[in-house]
Amino acid sequence: MNETLAEKTARPSFPVVTSEPELESRAMKNKQTETKSRSGFDLTRHLISGVLCLAVISLICSSASAQNLFVSDFDFQGNYGIIDEFTPNGVRSTFASGLNDPAGLAFDQAGNLFVAVAGSGAIYKFAPAGVRTIFASGLLLPDRVGLAFDSAGNLFVAADVTIYKFTPTGARTTFATVQNGANGLAFDPAGNLFVAAGVFELLNPNTGLVYKFTPTGVRTTFASGLNYPFALAFDSRGNLFVADGGYDGFDFPVLGAAVYKFTPSGLRSTVASENDQVSVIPYGLAIDSADNLFVADQVSGNILKFTPGGVRSVFAPGGDEYGLAFGKPSVRPPTDFNNDGKPDFVLYNASTHQTALWYLNNNVLIGHSFGPTPWPGWSIAGVADFNLDGHPDYLLFNPNTRQTAIWYLKRVWRTLISTVIQITFYSIPIRGRR
Repeated sequence: MNETLAEKTARPSFPVVTSEPELESRAMKNKQTETKSRSGFDLTRHLISGVLCLAVISLICSSASAQNLFVSDFDFQGNYGIIDEFTPNGVRSTFASGLNDPAGLAFDQAGNLFVAVAGSGAIYKFAPAGVRTIFASGLLLPDRVGLAFDSAGNLFVAADVTIYKFTPTGARTTFATVQNGANGLAFDPAGNLFVAAGVFELLNPNTGLVYKFTPTGVRTTFASGLNYPFALAFDSRGNLFVADGGYDGFDFPVLGAAVYKFTPSGLRSTVASENDQVSVIPYGLAIDSADNLFVADQVSGNILKFTPGGVRSVFAPGGDEYGLAFGKPSVRPPTDFNNDGKPDFVLYNASTHQTALWYLNNNVLIGHSFGPTPWPGWSIAGVADFNLDGHPDYLLFNPNTRQTAIWYLKRVWRTLISTVIQITFYSIPIRGRR
């Protein structure tokens, strides 16, 4: 049968999976620990219910990347001494403790976390495994310290009116000085350093600035008319986000606080502010690799998440997080259904249309559950994280209508069951096998 031009164009780069003995055999060969997990095979027997037509769903896209969020926080005794780590799903753990007022965070290209500790005047380096060493010491550091790395691996530190430059070996020089206090730092894709400068003043608004320094140190003013800009972050499009802490309004503790977005040409818009119906006063901000903006909010005590489209949600309950930084993206298998960083198996019964999930630790079966059952006439063609929410999704195919659909899944953590939260149909068909 000859293909039409539309069929050739619509042909995907991944295989449409049907039930084949070859796939079944390949899946079963990987199960060398069958006798240790008899209940998993009981579930599978129920799934196939007498007709052996088991298939392992193929992957259809590359592994998704995920980043953990690191924040400086205070402990339960009110001491600013903790670095918290949040998974992409908002699960919180303690990465480091016992620090004396950690005031700024930044990651180098190797995934090492650098922390400016104001109370001890030192900059610590934490390896990915958490091993701590002293990178620099003897510094006079304020409560807010901006850290940023350039593309060559040099660390820039904003400490009051001075911006220091540290080579990867720790050699220090003074890069620049600013008159009204340097706070946050961020590099744009061209290697220019942006500096948030200003102080929190009583009844003295609109004195804050954002400076732009070329790699050779030439300074210009990028933005003015701010109050107390103290944190900066760029997205992948070159837009600059600024956390402005406002000013002291005397009878009103904080006025003019906001999160602003500046286009590369300097056009300013407001993402959130203390004048919103749901008021936001930023304590810190960071942007992940998917251009989601995360803001530590003083009003609610939560870490807020803003999608690139501006949709706001609560990422995680927090406290007084004021230093935020994202770790190096880690590769996550697209079929990691239980969020343990290991790929899992999706099993599909072509007769009953049921799906089941095998949770694996390498080649060891550690758990199982049923997945959502496709509609009659539809089959599972692949698995991937289509909406980049950290959860694998189902790609469905109807061989009769040649339609495709995506089921966006969200895992119910207590029951280890994935449920459908949204469905999208696509008019471009997948060409079935002859």
